[in-house]
Amino acid sequence: MRTIVTMIAMLILTVTCTEGHDIYSGLMDHFGESSCCNETDCRPAHYRVTATGVDMLLDDEWVRVPNEIIQYRRLDGDTGETEGGHWCGVTSLQSYELHPDHPAIPQSSRFYTRCVILPPELF
Repeated sequence: MRTIVTMIAMLILTVTCTEGHDIYSGLMDHFGESSCCNETDCRPAHYRVTATGVDMLLDDEWVRVPNEIIQYRRLDGDTGETEGGHWCGVTSLQSYELHPDHPAIPQSSRFYTRCVILPPELF
């Protein structure tokens, strides 16, 4: 019985996570060439705008994001918990090779940013 309950809970969690990630489907990078996410690496993120740029709060660390990859738009399904801020990227650089001309050169060795979504009124 415990195994069945565990399996049902995992199925519900998987469906919930997938549905929650649907707001990012079809989101393309600033070149319009590749997807910002692979169904798991986009998330709402708090942001702050400073005199030197935009920082996003990722895993309790403020990380500078490159201005060139910021998209000013609203995402359908945004819950508003971060006032329209969303971050797409990975937290481990070991499995990704960076193209030297790509503007998403990380400011932190833990984060590689593909896309940043901010509300259009900040533009």
